[in-house]
Amino acid sequence: MQPEDPGTPTPVVFDKPAVGPSWWRLQQRSRRPLRRTLAVGFGSAAVVTVLGAPLGLLWHQLAPTVPVIDAGTNGIVVNDPSPEQYIAADGWLTLLGIGFGLIVALAAWLVLRRDRGPALLLGVVAGAGAAVKWVAVPLGELIGKDAYEHWRATAAQGSTYLAPPALHSVGPTLVPAFVAAIVLTLLAGWSNDPDLEQPGAQPGYGPNHGQYEEPFESPMISSGWPAGPDPTAAPAPPAPGPADQPRG
Repeated sequence: MQPEDPGTPTPVVFDKPAVGPSWWRLQQRSRRPLRRTLAVGFGSAAVVTVLGAPLGLLWHQLAPTVPVIDAGTNGIVVNDPSPEQYIAADGWLTLLGIGFGLIVALAAWLVLRRDRGPALLLGVVAGAGAAVKWVAVPLGELIGKDAYEHWRATAAQGSTYLAPPALHSVGPTLVPAFVAAIVLTLLAGWSNDPDLEQPGAQPGYGPNHGQYEEPFESPMISSGWPAGPDPTAAPAPPAPGPADQPRG
């Protein structure tokens, strides 16, 4: 009797374990809608810009006034050969800007923890710059300006006055935005959240805590090959030998 021809063996293709779909689903899940992204960016910029009002009031209180004198035909001049008030006003705004940028960056990072990302960074940085340049400085210089202009119009030659603080350089207005950008960038670099929106995620760029992982399937099982013995199964009883056969 001739043995059966097993035929040509079927080639087996060893599939690579699927790790891409898990990563892809994580990325798809973490993608925010465009409307929410724009709302976070513009909303954070608007809120930070409004916070420039108390910053301007604080700067006006801390910055020193400038002693001036009516010199007649020479106009209003500073009544001090080496006035430090100009430097002090810019210095106070610089120090306050450092603290302002640090506070708004930390607050945005902690409050908007589900919206961390480039939109939040751009919104906070733009708001910090606008808050100082267009809100804090104009408001701080506006307080007491009417009284100063009235004195200039009615002052006699030789009379003195304490002019309100004024900004004389552009650098202090850029400090808050620079500090906010540095702080948010460092927080993002030190964060263990893969997509900056999942607090408590494991470090790295894989799925969070394995909740999106797919069960691994052996390529031998998926290709139809018989699986090997299960190491966790109970051992089979031994086959009966000649001594165990019943005697006639």
